[in-house]
Amino acid sequence: MKKELEAVIDQEEFDSIVLYRLPNQATCHILLGTSEKVINGINSLHLKSDGFVFEPFDNTTSSGLFIDNLFEATFEKLSSAHKALISPLFNIAPSTEAIYEDTYETYQRHFNTMHQALKDGKLSKVILSRALKGPAVQNNQVPDIFETLTEKYPHAFVYAISTPSGGTWMGAGPELLLKHNNTQLSTVSLAGTLPNNDQFKWTAKEITEQQLVTEYIENVLVHHQADNIEYSNAETISAGQVKHLRTNFHFEMGEINGNHVGLLYDLHPTPAVCGLPKEHAYQLIINTEEHDRQYYSGFLGPIKDGNYEFYVNIRCLKLTNKESVLYIGGGLTPESEAEKEWQETALKAQTLLSVLKNI
Repeated sequence: MKKELEAVIDQEEFDSIVLYRLPNQATCHILLGTSEKVINGINSLHLKSDGFVFEPFDNTTSSGLFIDNLFEATFEKLSSAHKALISPLFNIAPSTEAIYEDTYETYQRHFNTMHQALKDGKLSKVILSRALKGPAVQNNQVPDIFETLTEKYPHAFVYAISTPSGGTWMGAGPELLLKHNNTQLSTVSLAGTLPNNDQFKWTAKEITEQQLVTEYIENVLVHHQADNIEYSNAETISAGQVKHLRTNFHFEMGEINGNHVGLLYDLHPTPAVCGLPKEHAYQLIINTEEHDRQYYSGFLGPIKDGNYEFYVNIRCLKLTNKESVLYIGGGLTPESEAEKEWQETALKAQTLLSVLKNI
């Protein structure tokens, strides 16, 4: 791979780099290409092209990105020579403005606003996120952090991406948004969070929260006339320091066309990062949170030969030259308590912080 990579880098015909590893796979991927800004969501032409999608939470305020596939290779481990070649491609830009970070006081204020809407019966669930500053990361550290995340979180979608307009981001998240493989499609209902040990058992709060998401996805699939819908019982999955409840959906739809795009944006943003009813929760998030989520709680993933595999961008961070910014969130219901929710986000942040503190 080294000679081919050197040749492509010498040509300088690309502006973006992606490293990614699909869940439960030993093989990692490197992709180089040029990034196209995407306004108001990807389309069916993107789903028939080879490349990588990086879509924000709110595509009315942030541009999505499609990175075409100029060069792609697979690897299990990067040699020091490979790392030296690709490290400079991760452009960690200077921070042009003060980086916002939530304190417990600001978080509590946002919690109270959202919790009142829940108690008033305006919605059944909403996701409150917060921004947390982390240590600075140099570009020569990015490949090592990526490798550590792949080793530590084998069941997650792990990535590092750098583009001129989107900046440099990394993450390791467990939530599949939508996968298309030949005629088969898959998605998941993911909700409920507890510390990842046997001492903590699922309660009615988490089970109900997950059931709401499952019912929402089932209704979306029926609305889009999906065929042969099958779904599993809720199962416990490990996600680093926390565990979640997950229901797996498998179904079929026609060839890739506008109906796939419509399904994709009915699923995104998922109730696991937005809430229910979706539109009300979405507006409440926009009006309440003081940080711009940008690509946090958007989705990302590869497209190849008419197949695609998109994951929700949770447990992620943005890199600047002065510090990193982590984004973490949690689902609020009428039974939620501010202190417990704050502690849950702190636990989720350890997915990345436990790796960053060792760089």
